[in-house]
Amino acid sequence: MLTYLEARDKIRSMVKQLPTERIPLAQALNRILAYPIFADRDYPPFHRAAMDGIAICIDDWNNGIREFRIRTTIFAGMETPATIATGECYKIMTGAACPIPADTIIRKEDLTFTPNGTALIRCESISRGQHLAQRGEDLKKNELAVTAPRVCDISLIGTLAALGVHQAPVYKMPTVGIVTTGNEVVDIDQQPEHFQIRNSNQYLLRALCEQWQLPIRSCQHVSDEPKALSAALKQATQQQLILINGGVSAGDADHVPQILRELGVEILFHKVSIKPGKPLLVGFLPEGKIIFALPGNPLSCFMNFKLFVEEYLHGCLGFTNERFQTSTLTIPRFKKSSLDEFFPVFRHAGEYGYTWKPHHGSGDITATVGCDGIGWHVHNKHVIAENDSIPVLSLHPFFNII
Repeated sequence: MLTYLEARDKIRSMVKQLPTERIPLAQALNRILAYPIFADRDYPPFHRAAMDGIAICIDDWNNGIREFRIRTTIFAGMETPATIATGECYKIMTGAACPIPADTIIRKEDLTFTPNGTALIRCESISRGQHLAQRGEDLKKNELAVTAPRVCDISLIGTLAALGVHQAPVYKMPTVGIVTTGNEVVDIDQQPEHFQIRNSNQYLLRALCEQWQLPIRSCQHVSDEPKALSAALKQATQQQLILINGGVSAGDADHVPQILRELGVEILFHKVSIKPGKPLLVGFLPEGKIIFALPGNPLSCFMNFKLFVEEYLHGCLGFTNERFQTSTLTIPRFKKSSLDEFFPVFRHAGEYGYTWKPHHGSGDITATVGCDGIGWHVHNKHVIAENDSIPVLSLHPFFNII
C-alpha cells in the first residue's frame, strides 16, 4: 500500500498542462491566468496629478515666486494645453495630465485663490515632483506586469482591465463527470428510511468542482447493481475528469474497481495508508482522462478531493508551490495508528495557530463545518505536543495560490 507521499508523487506524475482559451474579462473571475501580461504602454501614461491644486515649475518657486497667475484649468481627460511662462501655473484636478514644463503640484489646501486670477502658495517648503505621479513609475512599456499562472481574483481583474486585456488568456478547465453510488443513498429532497442516508456527497463534490470553475457535464446517482453501475461509469468516462463516490472499498457491493478495469481503465493505485480516505482509487484511460474513485464517507470524500484531486489540478494549472504550509497546533493531538492522519483544523479571531476538535469518524457529517484547513499528523509521530509545528493545507488554496 502506498504512503501518502508516494500516492501524491504518482498523482504528480499524471499531471499534464491544460489547453488555454480566451474569454471575456467579465467572465474571468476565479479562472487561472495562463500567460504573463506585459504593459502595452507606460503606466501612468503621462505625468498625473495626484491632488487637486496647481501645477508649477519648481524653478519659479526656487527663484522666490509665491503668487502664480493661473493660465488655465486642466481636468482629467483633457488634452494638455500649451506651455506656461515664468510665474504662471495650471489649476489642475486629480487624475489630469500635467503638461511640461510644470513639474510640481501644490495641493489646494496650501493655496489661496485671489479675485485677480492668481494662486498664492501658503506653505513654507515644497519639493520637486510632489503630488505628481511620474510617467512610467508603475510600469514601463513592455515591462512584465502580471506573472502567470495566477488566480484571476477581484484585484487582478481590475489590473487586467487597466492593461487593456479584454479577452483574458486562461486555462481551459477539464470537463467533469460525477457518479455517486449506493443502494442506501437517496436524494436530499426525499425523506430517508431509517436505513438510508441523503446524498450529501454529490452536493459536496459539485460545490468543490464549482469552486475550481470545473464544468460539470454529467452528474448522476446509481445503485450498486453492476450492470447499472457499468452503464453510469461508461457515460461518465466521456468527460476528462471523472469523480466516483462510493463502491471502492472491499465489501461485497464494492464493484467499482472491477468495472473500471472492464472499461479499460488502468489503475494507477488503489488504497493509500492514510486516515481517513484509505480506499481511494486513481486510474486513467489511454486518452489521458483521469479517474478518482473516492470513499463514500463524507469526511473521506472531502479529504481525498482536497489532498489528491486538487493536487492534480494544481499541477495541471502550472503551479509549483508547495500546498502545505507550516503552522502551529495550539492543543495536543494523539494517534495510535501508523498511518498519516489528516484532520480538520480551525482558527479563531485574534489567536495564533490552529486548533482541532475530536469527531466521530469519517462518517461524521459535521466534522468539517467551520474548519479553515487540514492538519497533517505524520505517520511516524504519535504525539503532536501543544504548540508544535505541523503541516497545514488551507481549506481554500485555490484563492491563495499566486
